[in-house]
Amino acid sequence: MLHDLRYVRNFLALNCIYNFKFMKNVLISIGGDCNSNISNQNLDFEQIIAVDSGIKHIFNLSLEPSILVGDMDSISKEDYQKVIETNINIERYQENKNYTDFELGLNEIQNPHDKSIFIIGGEGGDIDHMLSVFFIISNKEFYQNITWLYGKQNILFKNNFSLEVDTNINFSLIPLTDLKSLNIKGAKWELENENVKTGQSLTLRNRTKGELLRIYCEEGRFAFIY
Repeated sequence: MLHDLRYVRNFLALNCIYNFKFMKNVLISIGGDCNSNISNQNLDFEQIIAVDSGIKHIFNLSLEPSILVGDMDSISKEDYQKVIETNINIERYQENKNYTDFELGLNEIQNPHDKSIFIIGGEGGDIDHMLSVFFIISNKEFYQNITWLYGKQNILFKNNFSLEVDTNINFSLIPLTDLKSLNIKGAKWELENENVKTGQSLTLRNRTKGELLRIYCEEGRFAFIY
């Protein structure tokens, strides 16, 4: 666990050094369980977006949401009353709609290409909900700015990146599209210019071995889970 926590800190620090250096943070909280360690990261958020019953995680963190979004079919009466009493902005939608509450929450982000976006919640529950969150993120134009803090694990959506790491950290890479000329450096099982098709298990359950992990491909996008 100590290694995992140091790895998370290194990841966040590296984001500040690289692409996320000048980005402001956005937090989106969705329904389901939430066992993430977001409270340990000492992050400041420009926007905090609560999605329906995801408001409970925001309240549990003693944070104040910028907006509550959704059809309000799962939020508790107590949490909704608290929203009313504290004058939190509400964007309410009909239950019959063409977008999920989560996607509507993503649409509330101001200038998402310039933000570092953290998702909490979405754990447990129905698998179709979990998969919909996963694929909605992966299909957004700003997918590389999103980190889903899923329980004790973190999911990044990338096509190339470098991370400072401790050794012997387990990770998996899930191809979201066919990957052309995939390279993995700094891992127990490295790859060089490997073409990996969507659905292949070649990149599951790898392990870091050095101080720098680098993953990149010519074409495609993947989810990195650690």
